[in-house]
Amino acid sequence: MASLLRVCNNLRMNLVGTMRPARIRGLFVVALTAAVVVSAATVAGSVSAASLSSADAQLARNNVEGAIADYQAVLATDPTNVEALTNLAVWQQAVGNTAGAQAAVNQLPADRAGRVVALMQNVAKAQSFPLTDQVPGALAAGTGIVILGYGLENNGAMRPLLVERLTKGLAVARAYPSFPIIVTGGNPKAGKTEAGQMRDWLVANGVSPSRITVEDRAVSTQSNALNSVRLYPQAGITSGIVLVTSSDHTRRSVADFLVAGSTEQAVVASDAAAQSGPMSTGAIVLMYRDAMGTAGL
Repeated sequence: MASLLRVCNNLRMNLVGTMRPARIRGLFVVALTAAVVVSAATVAGSVSAASLSSADAQLARNNVEGAIADYQAVLATDPTNVEALTNLAVWQQAVGNTAGAQAAVNQLPADRAGRVVALMQNVAKAQSFPLTDQVPGALAAGTGIVILGYGLENNGAMRPLLVERLTKGLAVARAYPSFPIIVTGGNPKAGKTEAGQMRDWLVANGVSPSRITVEDRAVSTQSNALNSVRLYPQAGITSGIVLVTSSDHTRRSVADFLVAGSTEQAVVASDAAAQSGPMSTGAIVLMYRDAMGTAGL
């Protein structure tokens, strides 16, 4: 601010003797006003950046209320900040403050508001979606089976948890022999990918290779969802999926696939009973953060 004022003062001094005093005063006032506006915007931007960074740190510590306070601090100086309003809506919803979430949504541009509302609805659906460790019945034609990968051993071997997922997926595949299958997971170890190993296991256990579509580029639950959904037309999936997964990312996986545009007919997990209980704060934070990443918000 001080440097801008010096520039304005120098401008005023240089103009003396070449313009009439009234004209000089007018130009000086315009320049000074511009300097004040630029300085205020710079200060507001710095406050917003610091508060947004602080909010990220709060969420990394699972402190949702602290993050909400940071987003509110941004909006106190920058009331139309779309990033702050988006996050405020989502995290107010996460702690059960639906009125606060709606108030933030109401201040967003229409397109962004629609995306935020859809995300919150899908996460809510994921939190209560029924899980089973049994083969689901009465699935419609055109349904596909999507089996999520899990990190391989350093030598490329599959871990027991991944074999559990494959065993559940195989049971569904045998019950519905016309259903196409997508195996998803990259993260190569010793030159082997999760999806490649999964395909080989299924084929070794009697599944026709023609039923299996390999998605071997995903490196996260988000990319599992986004990459798999893009393959539905190629695989012949038209009526949604049976999602096969397990462990503490089950609800997060459901949310990511819903946000990515998938219809889930059923979710099969070997540990369905354990994953059907209340979610921890950390799991809820991860679910919302993953869903936002999947939605590009």
